[in-house]
Amino acid sequence: MITRRDALYGLGTSLGSVAFSALLAADEKRTGGTPLSPKKPHAPTKAKACIFLMMEGGPSHIDTFDPKPKLADLHLKEFTRTDKMQSAMSSGKRYYVASPFKFVKAGRCGADVAANWEHLGSVADDLCFYRGCQVDSVNHPTAMYQMNTGNRFVGDPAVGSWVTYGLGSVNANLPGFVVLPEVSHPQGGAANWGNGFLPAAFQGTPLRPKGLPILDLAPPPGVTRDHQRANLDLLAALNQSHADDRPGRDDLAARMESYELAFRMQAEVPGLLDLSKEDKKTHAMYGIGPEPTDAFGRRCLLARRLVEQGVRFVQLYAGTWDSHDYIEKAHGKLVQQVDRPIAGLIADLKRTGLLDSTLVV
Repeated sequence: MITRRDALYGLGTSLGSVAFSALLAADEKRTGGTPLSPKKPHAPTKAKACIFLMMEGGPSHIDTFDPKPKLADLHLKEFTRTDKMQSAMSSGKRYYVASPFKFVKAGRCGADVAANWEHLGSVADDLCFYRGCQVDSVNHPTAMYQMNTGNRFVGDPAVGSWVTYGLGSVNANLPGFVVLPEVSHPQGGAANWGNGFLPAAFQGTPLRPKGLPILDLAPPPGVTRDHQRANLDLLAALNQSHADDRPGRDDLAARMESYELAFRMQAEVPGLLDLSKEDKKTHAMYGIGPEPTDAFGRRCLLARRLVEQGVRFVQLYAGTWDSHDYIEKAHGKLVQQVDRPIAGLIADLKRTGLLDSTLVV
């Protein structure tokens, strides 16, 4: 007795099977045989990689790059609420509050930048300030999903997954989509960099922020690469036999490929993660060493090194910007953590020529 799935996949002489096999063969030819092999885009593009700086909780636009001078006149005056606003808000009085930060004109473009961003203004002419973003959710996990996947509910692929699905990855020895989280994962967890309904090979690979970025990256003492290769070959044969009996299970194929990728990463990743190879001037540019910029500065420099080595999409998380009140103190500290590293990243990408082909969000 065979299952319906086995029957469908067992129709080797049917026209549908021939067409399906042809599609698989064409895809294999197009991608070089692996899901993450480089793919030709539909149209010529300038950007070849993306570094996405994710400020969980959302920096307040009126306290960063979108000044509202009228608020100075309305400061601490009570809202005049419409019926719609009244129904959407809880009982109690609400007041207009002006930004505690002064604004300055930065760069030749004259961009409005809050004065406490002491370093970002130096690269203002390389920035695009977009003020048209709209959201449907103010609940943190759903808002995070919407920002990362375009959907408020878990299950859709992250933007980094879509990018690597469409373009593949340049370096076969590294993941195509790398995530550099805080010590704790953001609200909503790993689904923020999940593959959703795409094949499992396209999910993000998070690197641990403390200790070894990737556990078990080095082989145990006494185990040679030849020994590892022999073990992987045996494991691959057993896994392939297992997968052959379960057609359509892309998670099995992704797991098998992950073993091979991990083997290749052992040779490339340790050197890539060693930031001591960068000179003191570069460290100072990113704020590496002193607090409060060291942690995020290291992530920004690592992002540059990953993109430099062919990683297609890198996402960095920075702080929890959920500042309902005490904006001057809360946002002030967070800005100090990221201001110099972000400016340093953009300046360094420009210095190395990578800014011409790297989109920084």
